[in-house]
Amino acid sequence: MGPTAAVLDWKTVLQPHYLQPILSVQAKKLQSLWAGYGAVNALKVQLEGAPGVQLIAKSVHPQRASGISHERKVASYRCEADFYKQHAPGLIEATGLGVPRPVVVESTPNGWEFILTDLSVEFPDSYGCLDDQQVRAALDWLAAYHAYFWERPAVPAGLQEQGSYWYLDTRRDEFAQIGRSWSDLKAVADKIDARLKTSNNEFMTCIHGDMKSENLLFSSDGRRCAAYDFQYTGRSYGVRDIAYLFASSVDSSDLESKADDYLDHYHGALAARLAEVKGQAAATEAMARYAPAVMRRHFDLALLDYVRFMAGWGLWGSGCDWATRRAKALLGRGVEQLLRG
Repeated sequence: MGPTAAVLDWKTVLQPHYLQPILSVQAKKLQSLWAGYGAVNALKVQLEGAPGVQLIAKSVHPQRASGISHERKVASYRCEADFYKQHAPGLIEATGLGVPRPVVVESTPNGWEFILTDLSVEFPDSYGCLDDQQVRAALDWLAAYHAYFWERPAVPAGLQEQGSYWYLDTRRDEFAQIGRSWSDLKAVADKIDARLKTSNNEFMTCIHGDMKSENLLFSSDGRRCAAYDFQYTGRSYGVRDIAYLFASSVDSSDLESKADDYLDHYHGALAARLAEVKGQAAATEAMARYAPAVMRRHFDLALLDYVRFMAGWGLWGSGCDWATRRAKALLGRGVEQLLRG
């Protein structure tokens, strides 16, 4: 069992962040964190002479444990704290992206406390399996996020050296569970992993790392989305987020006919966002190098890498059938060209 978490005095914690006196704070538990590592609460803050404020409080109290799974979870919350403290304000200012604004982010003797703006005020809708408009909204969000971090010379402070929660170094237990039906993927998994974490900074960005519908909210018209849960954001190819989004949150029948079109949509949105961040000349040069064929090679590598994880952990997601069929087809053709590209 983990340490017993003290009941937080929300009013005392929040008052320094508001000019008006706080009359009351009502907390409602929304969910427990994975593996019993804490809880998420919705807060309603009533201010004197002002409208109420809606916030989200994520209280992280890791278990007393050891081993690679525990270490991965603790590192993920440390990453999330650094993301909100060091990067979220600048990201929101530069891009206007739907991302929670940090109100209070601090370490405690038992873990971390995150108090964030409630995205559901502006983005009230959520979905399991995403439709065409929602997929494109998510890809637009990713394009802006990836453009902001595009080809930075070093991993931004505090973020994961390798973005995503399924990268091979921390998933050797799942790797050992891969059965005979995926033996050809298992045989090339280390080479794919090495290719995805190349030291060459070209085309590298920071990915969200857990880009699934459960971590997305949408505007009422479905044209814009917001994302949360930044525990696994860090360095990788941007299309790694797309491979996971497709496999987890897009219907396989839609992907059969639209996957290539979705990749083209992302490529165009990335070009537009890079022009906003870096200027038109720099964006034109970057996208001349990052041609659609390059993007698709990286995407196929990322898809194979994610299917490797599922093959050992368990197959799931609305796009899982499509992802596994595509992975089998790629393996049937051989992956040598992908590894060189």
